[in-house]
Amino acid sequence: MEKAKEQDRINQAAKEAKTNVGKTHPVLGKCVANMPARDYFRLVNKYGHDTVNSREFLRYFNKKFPELSPNNA
Repeated sequence: MEKAKEQDRINQAAKEAKTNVGKTHPVLGKCVANMPARDYFRLVNKYGHDTVNSREFLRYFNKKFPELSPNNA
């Protein structure tokens, strides 16, 4: 059951990532990664805010989940 819900969350994040391709927010800039909120908060609790938002982590995330990286440079 948990695996199915996890896949649903990933599918929803992938759908949101597709809508962000090529778009730039006037204040926030380009979207570089879409991540399910539950996964994001679990990672922040485990590794800390600075680590999860670091360039190294974003590079790793973009390679691991290209479908969740709408404006991968």
